[in-house]
Amino acid sequence: MNPTKETAIEVCKVLDTLSALAVELSCHCDVPPDTLILSARRTRDACVAIEDGVSALKTILQIAEASGGGPIPAKVLNQFDGAGK
Repeated sequence: MNPTKETAIEVCKVLDTLSALAVELSCHCDVPPDTLILSARRTRDACVAIEDGVSALKTILQIAEASGGGPIPAKVLNQFDGAGK
């Protein structure tokens, strides 16, 4: 697969993940601001969506590096180690 196609696939994953997350965390304007409205399941689902988005963004960086986009900065690589994939 070529880098442009791989990157496009990963970008679509990020967009899908962020869209799902937006739905999970959608604003309920009629609820007082300090009221908890997310169930444990919805909170877990939101966390999974964030992890999926982060994973796809890491893959995009790796594709960019592998196709000549330059090395991934050490600071970012250190964050990879702490966040898992």
